[in-house]
Amino acid sequence: MLSLVRNASLLAAVMTFAAVAMPTSAFSADRTKSNTVMTVGEMCGGCVKKITKRFDEVDDVAKVQCDIEKQSVTLIPKTGVRLSPKGIWEIMESIGKTPTKMVSPEGTFTSKPKS
Repeated sequence: MLSLVRNASLLAAVMTFAAVAMPTSAFSADRTKSNTVMTVGEMCGGCVKKITKRFDEVDDVAKVQCDIEKQSVTLIPKTGVRLSPKGIWEIMESIGKTPTKMVSPEGTFTSKPKS
């Protein structure tokens, strides 16, 4: 009888964990789908500072992640916000870092988007 109670308690604990963990995973997947990732040419520490500073000024951007090795910039928008591919591209051009490729929820671009 004690074994049955222990197994039931273990099952309840596992099911509770699964119920809590699954929405978090789904949220993370949805969040990733709203990110914009750009590949740029050469990137150094100075470029990272310049890019981060500029996008920190954009209200709709929650976080900026730069990867020097991959020569990429990832923009994470605030919840419920869609970033304008053309606007992002123009900001990058204004700081001298024209993307070679941009992957956003609106599509993949290798030249300046029209909107």
